[in-house]
Amino acid sequence: MGFTTAVTLMSTAAAVAGKAVEASAERKQARDMQAAAEERRRLAEQQARAVSRTAVENQRRELRNAQMELSSARADAAASNISGSGTAETRELDLATRLEDDINNRTNAALQEANTIRTQGEYDARDLETQASQARLRSKGAWLGAAGGLFRGLSSVDWNSLNSGRSNKNAKQA
Repeated sequence: MGFTTAVTLMSTAAAVAGKAVEASAERKQARDMQAAAEERRRLAEQQARAVSRTAVENQRRELRNAQMELSSARADAAASNISGSGTAETRELDLATRLEDDINNRTNAALQEANTIRTQGEYDARDLETQASQARLRSKGAWLGAAGGLFRGLSSVDWNSLNSGRSNKNAKQA
């Protein structure tokens, strides 16, 4: 009976140790996923800010270019002596409107891209946080499994035979 008790105790200890290692690994995975989520958020925000900053810089540059193009159109109209007619004014207004619309459309598209980057980064980060939460739950489950295995193992030990073996040894020694 002593051999069976020793084997039971050893197998219980091995099972508990295995569950403890599993729980520790799950907890580390949860921490790593949480860190990855924070990094994903940070990188998405950095990228979105860069896209937004570039969009604003491009808008300023394109507005200057549009003003130069309008000035060139006015100079062409003046050189051709049609600057006094309504046609030149209409062409100039049409060109100004078209240039402004093009600039605004490109700027809005870039800003929308920045918002998409932010949204996708947040979505990815939340997905990683969900995975981290699941890993934490698995870790807790592994710890509970280890505790349950320990209690099961200890309850399956025949403590009476273990104690009676010690009593027999003590009696023989006396």
